This record gives sequence, C-alpha cells and structure tokens, in this order.
Amino acid sequence: MIIDLDSHLRENYYLDEMYKLEEPFADLTPERIVDGSPPERKFRSKIPGGPSGTHGYNHSYMYDPKVGWRGGEVARRQVTGWDMAARVEANAREKLDKQLIFPTSIWPPTMTEGPLGAAIARAYNNWVTGFTKEYEDQLLPVALMPAGHPEAMADELRRCVNELGLKAMHLVCFNGERNLDDPAFFPFYEAAQELDVPLFCHPNGQQGFITQRFDKGPANNFLAMHTLGRPTNCTQALIGLVAGGVFERFPRLKVVFFECTAEWPLYWMHRMDDDWKWIKDDQEKHMPIPLSMTPSEYVKRNVYVTMEADEHPSVFALSLEELGVEHIMMATDMPHYDSEFPDTVSTIQGRSDLSPAQKELILGGNAQRLLNL
Repeated sequence: MIIDLDSHLRENYYLDEMYKLEEPFADLTPERIVDGSPPERKFRSKIPGGPSGTHGYNHSYMYDPKVGWRGGEVARRQVTGWDMAARVEANAREKLDKQLIFPTSIWPPTMTEGPLGAAIARAYNNWVTGFTKEYEDQLLPVALMPAGHPEAMADELRRCVNELGLKAMHLVCFNGERNLDDPAFFPFYEAAQELDVPLFCHPNGQQGFITQRFDKGPANNFLAMHTLGRPTNCTQALIGLVAGGVFERFPRLKVVFFECTAEWPLYWMHRMDDDWKWIKDDQEKHMPIPLSMTPSEYVKRNVYVTMEADEHPSVFALSLEELGVEHIMMATDMPHYDSEFPDTVSTIQGRSDLSPAQKELILGGNAQRLLNL
C-alpha cells in the first residue's frame, strides 16, 4: 500500500459551502458573489484570512494558466484541488493507494480565536468529509483543530473520530503567545493519546517574527520566507513538545512533522541533548517538568517526519540511523508548485541507498501502522 501523507485542496473556491456556519455565527457565512467554474468564483467574506501585515507571500502567478509558468504544468494540475475525480485519476499516475488531505489555507479554522474559531473548524471538518465522501477509501481528510479556542479541541477531536471517521488531526506549529506545552492543550493531547490518533503538525502559514522580517517593502524576499517558514515554525513546535515536557506527560502521543525534510530534526536532537546534559541534575530549576530521558529519545519515540524524494544520500543515511526508518514517511505536497508530482513515488523507488524493505515502509507501511488502517 502506497500512502501520500501530505496533499492539499484548493478549497477557497467553496468558501460559502466550506464555512457554512451555524448560529450564533450564521451571518458570517461567506456569500458567493460571482458564480461559474471554481477558478471564476468570487466571494464576500468576514471570515479572518490570516495574520495582518503580510503581503509578500503571493505567488499566485505560478498557478495562473494565462501566465504559463514552467510551461503551465503546475497550473494545469490545480484542477485536482477542487475536482476529486481528477485528483483520483492523478493519484493513479503517482501510483498512490491512499492520500491524506489538508486545505491550502490552514489558518482560519486553526488560528481564529474563541468560539468563532471552533465554529469554523467544525464547519470545515463537516464540509471536507462530505467533499471527499465519494472516494473515502482513497482520500483521507486531516481534521483541523481550533487551536485559537483550545477548550474546544478535545471535543472536536472526539467528534471527528467517532462521528466523521477521520484518521488524523492537525496540530498547530505557531499559535501566537501560546506554546504547545501550554496546559490549555493538555485535554487535547489526552484525547489524542486515548484514541491513538496521530497529530499532524503541518505549518499553518509563513508566520512568526523571523519570516515577517523578510516581508517588508515592495521587494520582499520570497526565498528567505519560504526557506525559513516551515522549519522555524516546526522547530518551535518540536522544542515545545520535548523541552516543555509534553512527551513526558503523554508518552503515547504521536506527532508528524511536514515539509522540513527528514534531516531537519537531527540538529535539534543534538542541541537539546547537549544543553540538557548540563542541567539534568537540577532540571526543576530550569524546566516546567523534569525529563526522564534525553531529549533525543523523545524525538525517536514520539516524532515522525516526511521526507523529500531527492534528499542527499549521505545526510539521509544519518536520518535513517538516528530516527529510524519506521519514523520516516512519504509526502507529495500535491498540487503545490514545489511538489515533485507525479514523480515522488518513482524517485523514492529508484533510490539506490534504500533497501526494498525500507522503501516499503517509507512509501506506505509506516503510515498504514500510524493511521491504524
């Protein structure tokens, strides 16, 4: 079984259906003001769309068929973001049996504060379940959790598992002033551990002061933002979960990180271990909860990552040695511009530095076990 752990919709062509809100927020349901095929649709919406003050991450021209960026192939495959029959057909080209699905705009359901955020997340989870229903054996939506209203997260997780049948839950990387070791998240972690549901820590935008430093003026630095955005967001999440004692408190929690490569955790494992060895005998003075293992041991036990198909063999060998092949999985990021679709699977299958058994685990065996399929 070959399983793609990370793909995306072009869900904003369905704003009025996706964010069809119940009372007391029904009047905030977006209104469609221009109809037609999905790319032609326009909406009027009061739903928050993301952090204010950022403008430089607009790369929509890459997806515009009139521009024809790189021959127009990227623009042509965007149909798989709104047409699920076309997606299933495309997945057959990539030889995928199952595919996990995120939205492209992760921010509104996961970051909008208060009960409105919980209502948006609930509406999205209802919509995406129905949107993929015809292909439910192949397309597996990732439920979005209202981290802007953490009091509602545990109940929404249980509803998504028990009523909607969803297999994985999103976990924010960046949540403003609230780190992932905040006690407000503990009931959510307890529910995930109890139901044995993995948390998918996919970056929710190029956020945080580090990336925003490069979003200034008319000549913003796209390369800097995209280089920094994923790993800096995921790093603060990883450190919060390990050094904040979350994995100590919830030893059966499973967290997957995306779009940072399989080599990304190695440096942070080594750095945390190096710092921890100097304070391990008096941790109570420096940490919220003492750790009973080295930080790297928590990473090796609780953390999973997705790989890039073309990761450098010498560095990837270290990832295999330190993380273990059982903690590395495959993702296409389809239909985004930097996806290697439709060659992700074939590139991994063609690598000479992996054994057939390792390829089988990375391409689907690990995901099948993690998701209890």
